[in-house]
Amino acid sequence: MQDLIREFELYLYEKELAENTIRCYIHHLKDYFSIYDEISKVNLIEWKKRLTQRLIANSANHYLSAMNEFLKFIGKHDLALRKIKVQTRSSVENVISFEEFNKLLECLKQDGNMKWYYIILILGKTGVRVNEVTKLKYGDLVRGYADIPTKGKIRRIYFCDSLRTEEIFNFYKDKKENDYLLENRFGEQITRRGVAQQLQNYAIKYNINPKVMHPHSFRHFFAIEFLKRDKDISLLADLMGHSSINTTTIYLRLNQQEQQNRLSKAMDF
Repeated sequence: MQDLIREFELYLYEKELAENTIRCYIHHLKDYFSIYDEISKVNLIEWKKRLTQRLIANSANHYLSAMNEFLKFIGKHDLALRKIKVQTRSSVENVISFEEFNKLLECLKQDGNMKWYYIILILGKTGVRVNEVTKLKYGDLVRGYADIPTKGKIRRIYFCDSLRTEEIFNFYKDKKENDYLLENRFGEQITRRGVAQQLQNYAIKYNINPKVMHPHSFRHFFAIEFLKRDKDISLLADLMGHSSINTTTIYLRLNQQEQQNRLSKAMDF
């Protein structure tokens, strides 16, 4: 079975899937074979039930996608599993507010932590994903944009003028073109987990709601703040790297608290 999994990994590589996608697919496949010795419809259905018991629907569907791709690879696509239905979100939740964003920046600046001060600015003003921010280099900042391979394509991330000030360039003046903007304490490229953990550390240190201190929160923040100032949803979709504008329209909807407040105001009689 190990030989077959290695062949499958090569197959995924030749399909030019992203490295992270390949790594996840192999991990999910190994999860199945850690329990079952053979592929059968009965085993597959039982595995799917196990997944739904320990994972949320979206995560479980990632496992099912990996298995369905493997079944296709070995010529058993007729055994493919149906995805779990996921209710479409009506709004985004647990997003850092404008006030919390500024509080975080002020606290970092007061502590002299300019490294993370600028990284938070970059997160909040580019809409960059966490796996993308770890790849940003000084040369990208100088050029004004970064071309990042993601999800089988190249995504262009722009640095706005307020991210390319004399102050910022002075801070990074010792960087070389191919140096990463965000490094760990050993001077190496930081990991996604490292970014997420550091944000949680700052949530505790600066008394900010931990639920909003996650990397994707700043991506949502970027989209919401952009639409407050520019209503061009098509442009935002491009800046976010969304393949469909339908994905971007979620930022036009009120969150749960806003919906409740509007309802209470309307029903105040």
